[in-house]
Amino acid sequence: MKSFCQLVVASLLTATALGAAAECNPTLRNTFDASAVTAESNGVLVDSKTGLMWMRCALGYQWQSGNCVRDESQTAEFTWPDALKAAAEAKAFAGYQDWRLPNRKELASIVEAACHDPAINLTLFPATEAKGYWSSSPNNFAEVLAWGINFTNGDHISTSRTNLFGVRLVREVKP
Repeated sequence: MKSFCQLVVASLLTATALGAAAECNPTLRNTFDASAVTAESNGVLVDSKTGLMWMRCALGYQWQSGNCVRDESQTAEFTWPDALKAAAEAKAFAGYQDWRLPNRKELASIVEAACHDPAINLTLFPATEAKGYWSSSPNNFAEVLAWGINFTNGDHISTSRTNLFGVRLVREVKP
């Protein structure tokens, strides 16, 4: 019995350690058109369909050598008011200073519904955690709620503004 328990614990630890990869179903149609995206070496990508430029890393991560690396000196989870504030105070990145929190529709545009844990293309958005991410969209029916996207499964969620979620910033591409 002890040996069986050790095997189960070892299997769980291995599964947890390997949990960084999204599970994608190749029989499902991709919902995020990666062919419309240009990934740049400076940590941004441009989506020609939506006209949006995205930071490839969420706040609290830094772009280093083609990957997003956790910066332990920075906050990676925010309440909704703090997310709005962090976006407004975002420093220049990749030569641009007009970064903002995406609205609900914009944030949903990067969901890859063929994948889960997280529901995103990890090649384009590395180190994205399977959790909620804030949008700038308030819930107009309940003052204490705001909209986000749950990147575990790609669902839109209306939740308390005091919950802690991730933040990914966006900007419009100027012609």
